[in-house]
Amino acid sequence: MQELHGIPVSGGSGVGRALLYEETHGVSAATAVPPRDIEAEVERLERAAAIAKEDLAALEDSLEDAGTIAKIFSAHAMMLDDFMPKLEAAIREGMSAEHAVATVMHAAAAQIAAVKNRVLAQRAQDIVDIERRVLRVLGGLSNQGPDARKGQGPVVVVAQDLTPSEAAQLQAGDIAAIALERGGHTSHTALIIKSLEIPCVMGVRGLTDAVQPGQMLWIDGSAGDVVIEPDSAAMERAIELGRRYEQLEATLLKESHLPPETIDGHRTSLLANIEFPLDVEAGMARGAAGVGLYRTEFLYEQHGRLPTEDEHVEAYRSTLERLDGGRLTVRTFDFGADKESPLMLNEKEENPALGVRSLRWCFEHLEPFMAQLRALLRVAAEGDLRIMLPMVGGVEEVRRARTYLQQAAAQLTREGIDHRPDPPVGVMIEIPGAAVTADILAREVDFFSIGTNDLIQYDLAVDRMNPRVEPLFRPSHPSLLRLLQGTINAASAAGIPVTMCGEMGGSSIYAVLLLGLGLREFSLTPGYIPRVRRLLRSLTMLEARRIASECMRLESAREVELLLRDRVTPVGSG
Repeated sequence: MQELHGIPVSGGSGVGRALLYEETHGVSAATAVPPRDIEAEVERLERAAAIAKEDLAALEDSLEDAGTIAKIFSAHAMMLDDFMPKLEAAIREGMSAEHAVATVMHAAAAQIAAVKNRVLAQRAQDIVDIERRVLRVLGGLSNQGPDARKGQGPVVVVAQDLTPSEAAQLQAGDIAAIALERGGHTSHTALIIKSLEIPCVMGVRGLTDAVQPGQMLWIDGSAGDVVIEPDSAAMERAIELGRRYEQLEATLLKESHLPPETIDGHRTSLLANIEFPLDVEAGMARGAAGVGLYRTEFLYEQHGRLPTEDEHVEAYRSTLERLDGGRLTVRTFDFGADKESPLMLNEKEENPALGVRSLRWCFEHLEPFMAQLRALLRVAAEGDLRIMLPMVGGVEEVRRARTYLQQAAAQLTREGIDHRPDPPVGVMIEIPGAAVTADILAREVDFFSIGTNDLIQYDLAVDRMNPRVEPLFRPSHPSLLRLLQGTINAASAAGIPVTMCGEMGGSSIYAVLLLGLGLREFSLTPGYIPRVRRLLRSLTMLEARRIASECMRLESAREVELLLRDRVTPVGSG
């Protein structure tokens, strides 16, 4: 038995035989075309492109329940149209259709991938997907993706990577799970796999070298584990975990209509963190009262460029309409650090986590920031939309941002465009300096939202993306608990709401601690919402306060963790 670890992408437990997949491009050996055959070769390319676009439309229809995710394939069709003039020009220079597609599109993907930018890398993967599709049509190959037809028994698809098209094909197969050597949870492929609810782990180093075809594999998509040839005890655990995961998910989903309140009647509010549009439906299906964190960086990823004002408006309006009167809290652009800055691709920073990121980036790039602010003010006139400023360090930054908001409102007034000039404006508390001066900030804003991921990172000087120091990244550290308590107290004294939108709030044992510290609003990844609801409904406020009080008296992170594990029973893997 051998164990590997990667990035948990789609939850659940799956067991099956390894199906190793390596894409074949189907490129013809012919690379040159005589002049007399050029027009016929152009027509051949056009027929292949038409068939490819029909296949893309069929894939989009097959994923229509996934909403915006299905639009990935209509975008692929438009990208193919954009490439056609270059492909035809290459053929007229004497290349075969296959050679033109392989040369032109491969070069485009390689050029984009060479830029160290996560968003552009995603666009490169899309180009590779289109290239493979057209080449397969030209080569007369009809089946694209791993052959995991029903009736073969459950299989675990193992590959270096999968394109979005290849992932979408898996819905028709008997797939127990997926394990990939490359990729991450924000890729188009990951989004499609999540929408298909197939357990998946990505970023597993050495995976394809370690796994042989037909070997039995256990994939724990919730923990990010890959077990090769599990022994009998591990197999029993895998099957039991899968059964319990499915049962728990079904039961928790049925409880989504229940109010998130303690046994003694203290009500809380559970909101959704939205990374991509698909998460809106997932949050609402699990009983979210609205959106507590709407990340807007995906708009850049979606378009491959910064969105226009009207594209901002369309995205926010569409989300607001789906919330059925619930609140929509939109975080302004949070580029920088682990999220590449679109206008700073050639400006390398020695320490980007402490550099021009988030609100600092917005202040340096006023044109896209003002476009976003104008759009937010326009949509705020249509419902409960709130604006959240990330990475705020002090009141000067808040006042500067409010000045730009006033300027945006004045512009809209002069142009006669309907808008709300004074929507609620809040800040994310994710810098220790902001937490320490929370009482001052509370007089300047309408709400707080605590971002624990960065707050822990900056408080404890631990890079949360560095596996070597990962054990030091501890939400239980007494220093962090004091920052949280001070922030919650400052918000309470000022009469403004405070929400937790970091991953800490999604861990059910910490949810009890936060409740006891005075937190009443949790904004969570949609999958965490049912678990936190179940936990909150299982205890009294008095119990939560006692646990929090005891934690605040402890001297180390380990002591806090031991107390919580002893006093709190987590729901599922939360």
